[in-house]
Amino acid sequence: MEEKITLLEAYKAMVIFLDDYYNRFGQDSLGSVLGSIHLVKDGITADPAAWFDWLDAVKKTLAEK
Repeated sequence: MEEKITLLEAYKAMVIFLDDYYNRFGQDSLGSVLGSIHLVKDGITADPAAWFDWLDAVKKTLAEK
């Protein structure tokens, strides 16, 4: 069963995701991030690792509850 998160939690997860991405890759390029997270065929991300990075960001957000 998938857990539901609030809009505020989703926003916090996005901030964590982008901050982690920047800290790992040191890139200021929004295009690079968007290219990685863009959904492609079958609803997977262009860079499959990006999905797991997103899930980690959501987990960090929910751990703050």
